[in-house]
Parts: sequence; structure tokens; C-alpha cells
Amino acid sequence: MKKRKSIVPVLLCVAALMTACGEEKAAETPSMFEEVGTETQGQQADQPEQNAVQTENADANTDAITEDQAYVAVINYNEAIGSGIDGEINSEGYTEYWDVSTNEDNKIVVLYRSYTGAQIRYYVDPISGETYVTELVPGIIDEEQENGEKFNARDYLTAEQSDEKTAEASSSVPVENETADGFMGSFLLASDKDKIDTTNEYGVLYRVIYDASLEGDELIACGSMDYRNFKDQDPITISSDVKHVFKVDGNTVYQKEGEEGTETLSKEDFAGLLDSRKDSGMYFGIEISGGVVKTVTLAAQ
Repeated sequence: MKKRKSIVPVLLCVAALMTACGEEKAAETPSMFEEVGTETQGQQADQPEQNAVQTENADANTDAITEDQAYVAVINYNEAIGSGIDGEINSEGYTEYWDVSTNEDNKIVVLYRSYTGAQIRYYVDPISGETYVTELVPGIIDEEQENGEKFNARDYLTAEQSDEKTAEASSSVPVENETADGFMGSFLLASDKDKIDTTNEYGVLYRVIYDASLEGDELIACGSMDYRNFKDQDPITISSDVKHVFKVDGNTVYQKEGEEGTETLSKEDFAGLLDSRKDSGMYFGIEISGGVVKTVTLAAQ
């Protein structure tokens, strides 16, 4: 009986040990799946980032500039710089038109075809708004090439934005009240504003007026102009980008020169001509005497 009593506890101990081992193994088993679970959690952790990127891209695409907006921005931009190019189409039989499309690079292309045959294209990035301009003039520039003109279409989506951008640019330009007797001149080339302070192939500084107006007793010309003591003298100085302000009075003579000679205009007619020829390349010449403009002339080149 003593043996029996002693064997039973031993068996119970063995059973207890086996049970304990079984429990330990059972406890170890889930750890194999915990590793898999950790990897899955890592993948799930990456998912929100992927979703965020997708959402960001979706938002960017939603906010992308449309073809209609690109066209409006180009019109507003040209009005802001006074290029003379606007939404008005010549209806007198000339082949003049606007066209808007999206090319294979997903750039919006706003094309202006003037009655002269010149083709100006504005390439607008619909996401960033960054825009560059090219020209093609059959017989003169037979291959499309960038003209150096760049802007951001998002700055010109509305007329209000355009006005703010123009005011911002003009506020940073120094003002010079021109009263010294002599002659000053430049060329009306609004689209060549970026060429100010640069030289041509002959090393001569560009003279560019990108905005000009005649109001009240002030004649204003923004850009670079040369100064000479005498009309036929070579330029003594060529200014940087300056808002030149000239005084006019009742004795100021307004002229237009062309193939048919010199024509004297009224102040109102000259103001209208000046406003419509801001990117014409016409020569803008001023004679100053006694601190006041004696004659101002627009001459075809």
C-alpha cells in the first residue's frame, strides 16, 4: 500500500509536468503568428501614407487650371503688360483667331494667330501654372522658339489678380521726372520687357518701353530709354527699368511718322495711338525743352 501511495503522487507530478509543458508550448505557438501579425500591421501602417498621397494627387488634379481658365489668364496677362493682344478679334477679313488645346505632355496650349500670320503660343502647366511663350513667324522665324517671356497663369486667373500683379510690379520701379533738355527715345515692345539691361548680338543695350500712357499733363513711359543732347547724336546714356515721367502742356506737338511722312495728331488721338501700339516696335521719341515736352513722335520702323 505504501508503494501505491508513493506511485500516485509521482504520476500526478508527471501529469502536472506534462500539463505544464503542454501549456508552455501552447503559449509559444501564438508567437509564430505574432511575427506575421507584426508584418501585416506594418503594411497597414503604410496604407494611410499611400492614401494621403492619393488624396493629395486627387486634390491637385481637382485644383488644376482648365483650358478656359488658361485662356482667361493669358488675356489678363496681355492686358496687364499692355501688349495690345486681347480677346477682340479683327473681323475685317483677316485670319486672326485664338485656339486652346491640351498637348500630349498635358500642357495647355493657348494659341494666338495674328492677322500678320505670326503665331504666339502660351504653354500653361495646369498644376503649377508656370507658363512660357513661343513665337513662330512664317518667313521670319520658321521654327517655333521660346521668346524668353514667362509668367504664372495663376497670378492672372481674374482681372483683380492681374491688377494687383501690375500694381506690385510698378511699385518696385523707380520714378524719374525727366526735365533735362535734350532728346530721349526707345521702342514700344511690351513683350520684350525681360530684355531690359541685356545686350543684343552687337553688345548694345536693348531699349524697351513696356507701358506708356498720356494723361492730363503727364506723359509716362515705363522701361529703358536713351538720352542724347542732340537728335542725331549717339546715345550718351541708356537707363535701366525706370518709370519716366515727362511734363506736357498746350504747346506740345504730337506726331506720327510713316511711309507717307509726318502727321500731326491731336492729344486725344495720340493717346489712343500710344495705347494701341504698346508692342508694335514703333520708335518713341521725345524732345524736351525748358523742362517740358516740345514734341513727341511715334515712328514706324
